[in-house]
Amino acid sequence: MRQLICVGLVSLVTACATSRSAQAPSAGTGAEQGRAFSEAAVTLMQAYDLESRYDDAVALGQFAGERARLLKDGGGEALILAQQGRVMSRMLRHRTGMQRPQVLEVLHRARRLADASGDARARVAALNSEGIYHYGIVLLTGQGEWAHVAGFFEQARDIAVTSGDSRGRLDALFYLGLTHQFQGQAEAAGAAYSQGLSLARAANDVLMESYNLRHLASLAEDRGELDSAISLYEDSLRLREQVGFTTGQMFALTALANVRARKDPKDAQALVLSEKALSLARAVKDPAGEREAQTSLGRLHLRRGDVPSALPHLEQALSNAETNEDWWSAVETLLELGRAHSLRGEKSLVEERLRQARTVASSRHLQEALVLVEKVERELGSAP
Repeated sequence: MRQLICVGLVSLVTACATSRSAQAPSAGTGAEQGRAFSEAAVTLMQAYDLESRYDDAVALGQFAGERARLLKDGGGEALILAQQGRVMSRMLRHRTGMQRPQVLEVLHRARRLADASGDARARVAALNSEGIYHYGIVLLTGQGEWAHVAGFFEQARDIAVTSGDSRGRLDALFYLGLTHQFQGQAEAAGAAYSQGLSLARAANDVLMESYNLRHLASLAEDRGELDSAISLYEDSLRLREQVGFTTGQMFALTALANVRARKDPKDAQALVLSEKALSLARAVKDPAGEREAQTSLGRLHLRRGDVPSALPHLEQALSNAETNEDWWSAVETLLELGRAHSLRGEKSLVEERLRQARTVASSRHLQEALVLVEKVERELGSAP
């Protein structure tokens, strides 16, 4: 990843120098100069994003967007703003302080510029980025409708197919798979991920290959195919390490740890994987990664029957989720706390945690989370 950032910086500097050489015969047209600069900026922003350097990515986007505007590259400015908005959407979950109106302002400007420019790649990027924002809002808060979210990705996919935009198509397909998966439509999700995996391999797109492998693993785990899930998670983690995708590594590590513990609750490697995820999250100051790792460690200790070790991790994860308004994670953690109290025979505390989980899921309109609450209520014999 360091090499990619260095290459991106060289490309950006070169593009800046070229755009200033307006009178040089080899400088090309203004549009060509502007697009070279915009594409170099987007590449570098993507590299910063993979390393969880969100502030650097946004700062570069603000600078690059202004320069693209001066170069009169509307499509290029739209590409930059789409990437900036995408990073800012991620910051809503992985950083404190980012506000939704700030993100929407950038995303809406990207859409307007992309549509006005008629640039197909910019239109795809803007649609995908706005869809990713709304996907996160529906998933974590329950606000909005999945059909609305899917509409962005369906439009992006269709334009990408027509224009030959491989990465744009892969992005759209992957997020369509996610919208299906979180509505409980496993077959449709699997079809989207499988198609995306095939296309990613054909395009040698390692990052998108890792995304699709990770979620095919999740579906295999849901079907109880644990050996297949472990193999797919390991492949995804290897690819994420290969491209330096820090945030992705954290979530791949905890997913792999959890499925290994399902297969063997005493698997010592599972604890090592989740501890590594926690160290990574703390190193990059990522609250989402930290709460995922804390929840995973709590869950792993519960599988070992070690409630005293589990409770501190789960309590920290719950506090983190509530502070950052990640209501889906809050529900999951409350349910694990219910299981912990059940192992201790603390019936009143079990009922309190399950009641809290049901309240959060219901008040936030998290239908899939509510299904999970009902499952755990039956499991613990505390159905209302």
